[in-house]
Amino acid sequence: MQLIIYIMFLIGVLQTFAFELNAAEEYEIKAAYLFNLGNFIKWPDRVLQNNIDICILGENPFGSNLELIAKKERKLQNKPVVLKNIISIADSKECAILFISASEQSNLTTLFNKLKGKPILTVGDSERFVLIGGMIQFYQREGKIRLMIDPQTLEENGLKANSQLMRIAQRVERKE
Repeated sequence: MQLIIYIMFLIGVLQTFAFELNAAEEYEIKAAYLFNLGNFIKWPDRVLQNNIDICILGENPFGSNLELIAKKERKLQNKPVVLKNIISIADSKECAILFISASEQSNLTTLFNKLKGKPILTVGDSERFVLIGGMIQFYQREGKIRLMIDPQTLEENGLKANSQLMRIAQRVERKE
């Protein structure tokens, strides 16, 4: 009987570990996507004067993955990259790319209203992120990380996605 309990416990632990490993891999992939999105977006010239600041609002789901990529790659569009964790939307003024963590999901509508008209690329992986005002959303389908994009929101904020990004992302067309 003890052997059966031990085996059941071991199976439970292994299943939990496998889930955590998958979540870690997921955010490793998302960190690479987030960093490299900067190569596929055109900002107004006045925005990228010195660096490209990649900011995370809310809990950081990437762990050290984003830092490791930034140390290795160092630049986007020939500009140095600066990573920042911010605690409020007021701190986003210098951000070129803003990842809004799922921990901020209940505030998304308010956040998007405050960012309206600002050339800050908003990225997230919360459910319905793009549908309620975000620009690029990570989502999973068939075990792969995919991108959903709202070109109209990009344009309204002075940004433009290049054709390569538009080919690989699922486009969201808003009905007004």
